[in-house]
Amino acid sequence: MKSRCTQLAALGLIALTTSCSTFDFASRPHDPLTVYAPRLGFDVRKTEKQIGHFLESRIGPSGLVASFGGTSPYMFSNDTGKFHVLLYGKEGYLDDQAFTYDDSLAVIGFLLQGRQKEAERILDAFEHDFYLPKNGKRGLYNSYKVSSRIPVEDLGMGSDGDRMHTGPTLWVGLAALNHAKLARNTRYLEFVLDIVQWCRTELTYFRFPDGERGAISMGMGWGPDWNKIFSTEHNIDYFSLLQMLHEIYAESSADVRSIFQQKHIEDVWIQDAMKHVGRWIREIAFNPETYCFRAGYNEFGPDPLRILDGTSWGLGGVGPENYAAWGIDLDRLIESTERHFGSSYQLPNGEVLRGFDITDPDGYERQREPLVWFEGTGQQIIAYSELARFYARKNDAERARKYAERAVFYTRQMYEFSSFYGLRGSLPYMGVRPEPFTIVKTLKWEWEIPRGKNGEGWVPSMSSTMWFLYCVNHFYNPMRWDERKG
Repeated sequence: MKSRCTQLAALGLIALTTSCSTFDFASRPHDPLTVYAPRLGFDVRKTEKQIGHFLESRIGPSGLVASFGGTSPYMFSNDTGKFHVLLYGKEGYLDDQAFTYDDSLAVIGFLLQGRQKEAERILDAFEHDFYLPKNGKRGLYNSYKVSSRIPVEDLGMGSDGDRMHTGPTLWVGLAALNHAKLARNTRYLEFVLDIVQWCRTELTYFRFPDGERGAISMGMGWGPDWNKIFSTEHNIDYFSLLQMLHEIYAESSADVRSIFQQKHIEDVWIQDAMKHVGRWIREIAFNPETYCFRAGYNEFGPDPLRILDGTSWGLGGVGPENYAAWGIDLDRLIESTERHFGSSYQLPNGEVLRGFDITDPDGYERQREPLVWFEGTGQQIIAYSELARFYARKNDAERARKYAERAVFYTRQMYEFSSFYGLRGSLPYMGVRPEPFTIVKTLKWEWEIPRGKNGEGWVPSMSSTMWFLYCVNHFYNPMRWDERKG
């Protein structure tokens, strides 16, 4: 289905759909970060151009983009306990995979590069597939085949099977709202509202002892009973999407508001949903003892796994103003985050680069060394930039400068890694190259880190590279409607 396309009033801070950004922050004079952020110190325009070539190289016949490229031609089977060669060794085991979350990030990347046609091709594919029945339900799979022959055929299901998880679906919604933010029209607004409707009708709610609802569940598909699992990461995504919709509604004309009303999603309900999800993030996900966020809640109770997402995506999507209002000490949160998740990578020349891991050593049962997770490091950079904006609005120059400097520092670290290895603006998922026929996981139970063809080359990651692109685009936050506001 196609939404009615209503033009939205321009945001003064957005002028990114017709040209790339300038070297630093001169083109965003209304951004409170501008005053405090040092110059990045490298050729941003060249880096953006390189990332544009990277995006172009990943586009498949379907319009979807490959999440990885140059991966090993064999994969491990849990059924046999062995590695098996795929397609006679002619194709990497992940080269044909478009993970829905990664492609949502690519939509935003294309928009930032002024390539609206490519962004809309991905969104159109997802919008069409969302409404097709899958085991009696509509929704989006976690992954698809890049080689899918749409529109001759429907999108082919990817390696994650029939899983339809909340987070990836919500990120399609966030990508669509970034289209509204940058293209200034409501072309995909009805689609986003139908994703919200999917969340509130197809998923289950966490219930507090007092009977009040809280988080939404993790989705459906093969694996455990996802109705009993509530992910912190996914509910931060949900809060972010609801918050963006609330802000769109607040600034919109009667024509735009009528779209909400026809979908029976009123602003009063949106604010109420934010309140309930916010309570769950505050009371269940946040651990005041460790001052970190838990991974979520399952049938056994709170998941003690400490995760970076609660800080990085939380400050980016929920916002420091909400965390502060909930009584979370922002400085203490950052100190705990840096202590638990800070990691490093030593280049062959001896230089040590800094970043962040997905969890702490307990989260992967010390089965590997702490690693730089480039996607998460990019997310944490946006968190620092949001803190800098928050304190700039409060006229706290010391804190604004401190967090702006950290955002710039870690962006430079990302650049140094990509530059040293000649990756031309792209970045791998994590700072490790798994040996041939070995498995290295991000966590103790899931997410195998991609292997290269020969174990020597790096495997550029769409998600890591897109978050780096946001950082060099004036610390663009894809999880907020207007970074100037708090």
